[in-house]
Amino acid sequence: MVICSVAIIFLSILLAGCTSSNGLSNVYLVSLRYRNTSASAEVDPEIVNPSIAEKIYGVMRPLNDKIIEVRAGYMGLCLTRSDHSRLCSSSAAALASMARADGNNGTADPLNLIWIAKNFKETIVFDGLIFIAVVLIFICFLLLSTFPGWHEEVDESGSEREVRPFPSRPVAQGALGLSTLGFLFGLVSILWQHINSSAAGAMSESLSYGAIESHVGTAAMVFGWIAVVCMGIVALALLATIMSVSLLQQLTDEEL
Repeated sequence: MVICSVAIIFLSILLAGCTSSNGLSNVYLVSLRYRNTSASAEVDPEIVNPSIAEKIYGVMRPLNDKIIEVRAGYMGLCLTRSDHSRLCSSSAAALASMARADGNNGTADPLNLIWIAKNFKETIVFDGLIFIAVVLIFICFLLLSTFPGWHEEVDESGSEREVRPFPSRPVAQGALGLSTLGFLFGLVSILWQHINSSAAGAMSESLSYGAIESHVGTAAMVFGWIAVVCMGIVALALLATIMSVSLLQQLTDEEL
């Protein structure tokens, strides 16, 4: 039950990332950040039209440094300004309005990082499987709470001893099924999250010719994978419990 609680808490924090600037802004899937505007485009031999890269860097040179980074989470976005203040919201339109008020003619966000992060959150990220995993693990937690605990009984000789009845087999099997499904949903979701975040960041850097640098959120990955490991431990522990109870019952029946 404790391990189930850890998985639920970590997945909840992961889902709530970038919805508040008080700590949750550090739980993000991917961050897009403007590079130093004094840099110039690198011309590789594979680039057929280098003028496009020069135009992108030309747009960035008059940057007023109002926005330096945008972070995307499952349910919100956070932008970091040049004074290191951070604003978070579930509405990209609200953050865009703030950016327009900061700069004239789009100079606060010349490459539209807010729009890119919004599209990443809405079209690539999918949090449905994580919600399903949280519900399944919570139901498993409730089933585990019905397992009998230790209590004292008086045997035939009149002495007290601590005993613990076997849990109900249907309940144990139901908890095993729920924890296994939660583990599979969580594994697919976090693996999908990791791949999509890395791919989106790499594509943003390539399409901006290095004007944007991206980072995959370390805290989000840690929370996600720890939750998946916890759900896997619960499933394995329940499987071992069911197999142990079955073996003990067989040995008891043979003795009788």
